[in-house]
Amino acid sequence: MSQASQTMMKGAAILTFAALFSKILSALYRVPFQNLTGDTGFYIYQQIYPFYGLFIALCTYAFPVMVSSILIERQAERERVLKLLTLFLAGVGLAWFAVLYIGAGLIADFMGDPQLKPLIELSAWPFLLLPVLSAGKGWFQSDGNMVPSAIAQVTEQTIRVIAIIGTAFLLTNAGASLYTVGEGAVIGSIAGVIAGALVLVFFIQKHFFQKKERLSFEKGDMTLLRVLLVRGTAIAMVSMLLVLYQLVDALNVYALLTGYTGDAAQAKVLKGIYDRGQPIVQMGVVAATSLSLAVVPVIASDYERKRFSQVKQKASLAVKAGLVFGAAATVGLISIMNPLNRFLFQNEDGSAVLSVFAAAVFLTSVILTVNAVLQGTGSYHTAAWTAAGSLVLKYGLNVLLVPVYGTGGAAIATVCSLMAVAIVLIVKVYKKIGLRLYKPFYLRLLTGLIVMAAGVTLLLLVWTPETRISSGAASIAAAIIGAYLFFKVSWSRSLFTKEEVGQIPFGRKIDRLFIRIEKGGRSS
Repeated sequence: MSQASQTMMKGAAILTFAALFSKILSALYRVPFQNLTGDTGFYIYQQIYPFYGLFIALCTYAFPVMVSSILIERQAERERVLKLLTLFLAGVGLAWFAVLYIGAGLIADFMGDPQLKPLIELSAWPFLLLPVLSAGKGWFQSDGNMVPSAIAQVTEQTIRVIAIIGTAFLLTNAGASLYTVGEGAVIGSIAGVIAGALVLVFFIQKHFFQKKERLSFEKGDMTLLRVLLVRGTAIAMVSMLLVLYQLVDALNVYALLTGYTGDAAQAKVLKGIYDRGQPIVQMGVVAATSLSLAVVPVIASDYERKRFSQVKQKASLAVKAGLVFGAAATVGLISIMNPLNRFLFQNEDGSAVLSVFAAAVFLTSVILTVNAVLQGTGSYHTAAWTAAGSLVLKYGLNVLLVPVYGTGGAAIATVCSLMAVAIVLIVKVYKKIGLRLYKPFYLRLLTGLIVMAAGVTLLLLVWTPETRISSGAASIAAAIIGAYLFFKVSWSRSLFTKEEVGQIPFGRKIDRLFIRIEKGGRSS
């Protein structure tokens, strides 16, 4: 491997670690927040969170990637192009700020809760820092320097989590209203964003704009900006799909539940219970995709060199890993949902709905993995248009199902919408590179899942936890036993080939733990 390739892989590893750390932290802090504020307080925060999630997706995954790509292509005029892109992103950020700040009252009314207006206004402010975060990260990433982006991302999440939990603790103990606590949480998010921006500014001042030249506009700049906006949005659409679904739920689920229950207070509690599913699913997706996505970056290089047999091989491995870990995480979560819900959120309310919602882990894992494969082959727009269409489907299904089934209807709407996206992308990747998996793989996977679910169910029938602490112990024990049973039954029977095991992070270590029954056997 060349020095440049080693540097690129090292940088990608640093950024991946920062992203995983941030996602785990982002999921975990919601548990103590819910414990402090209750389901109603959690409902209030979750109504506003999608706006922040949208901001983070744009300035972490979408625009920095495109800024980096454009700057690499325009090496001869990097500083001029960077100034142009930064100015354009400032306009994008200002537009988002205006929509949220000026339209806060209309959005809150549409959600059915006018008291959310001040929180929506506050959530607009981070968008003013969009150009600093997006252009700054893109600049350093174009040089192969991922350290500033990683430090900024970890700093932002760490400060944000500390600020949110700290303000929630202080305000609830002071007897503040739950909406005031929600405002404090949004301010905590703003503090995190500012901290991340300051980290980038610290690095930027040493590198940016050594030549103080006035920005000039040239022919072709509009095309450049259109590529930044369109392709950047396309890249972001799938990565922030769950956040966009949360936004759809924020817009209409509470209003629909108010009609379903006839009681606004009860509707807020039900929406808060339903929102417990977000951190659970987020953790499941992180666990399921971290291994599968690790093998994807090399696909683009092989595709560009027209090594199509290697592209198909690596794509097959990525999709198989996404299926395996996504399915295992989903079945595992469903099997331990009752004690896990009590352990994390103090009671078992909504466990049936959360079990339905947990299917999103499997579907999202498949979608993210297949989409990464498609992006590696230069296909961006199919996934973006499919994701956009699924938002319309999600909204319509909410309208149809929530008045009949309550939050269960919202969970079903999410699963059905994700399933539609997954089917379209699977068909697309099959047509693109001829990727398909065979019956023995599915049989081995299914056998492992059945044995895991049966073992965990039997354990929880024998051990019925009655306290929060014992529920936590039961959840951990069941998860460990379930994982052992799954890997023992499926992995050891050549779920992956020996060659594939060597390409999966920690694959050989897992292989040593679960010695193969069919040594040298081939898995399709």
